[in-house]
Amino acid sequence: KTKEESKLGVLEHILQPQLYPELYGKMCHKVRINYYPPRGDNKEGWDNIDIFGWLDYPMQIKVDFLCRDSILAAPIVLDLVLFLDLAQRAGLRGIQEWLSFYFKSPMCAPQLYPEHDLFIQSMKLKNTLRWMMGEELITHLGSEYYD
Repeated sequence: KTKEESKLGVLEHILQPQLYPELYGKMCHKVRINYYPPRGDNKEGWDNIDIFGWLDYPMQIKVDFLCRDSILAAPIVLDLVLFLDLAQRAGLRGIQEWLSFYFKSPMCAPQLYPEHDLFIQSMKLKNTLRWMMGEELITHLGSEYYD
């Protein structure tokens, strides 16, 4: 049940229907994750997102995902162990927001909001690693074309 609840708030946070009511004001999103005891660790996740397209034509995005939780989690846990070891060696303390890419419900400092956008999370992860190595951060400004 907690997985369903955490997934439901993500789209609203990313798409911001309060800022773009003409695009996302009527958005409806439903998540269902079924546990079927004979399958054991196997889970089925179902997402349905109602959207509208050109000329207000109604459309749906549907995802049906069958998986085994432990197989999904193993490489993530290994990555986190390595990155947390790196963070400790680099002297980083407290909430490691740059690792939010790996969490359904990322933590953040009290004055900030948790970032759920995978693209932004991925960029934070890459830029933090580049910063630790003393490399230039990725900005996607395209300024290298004008140097």
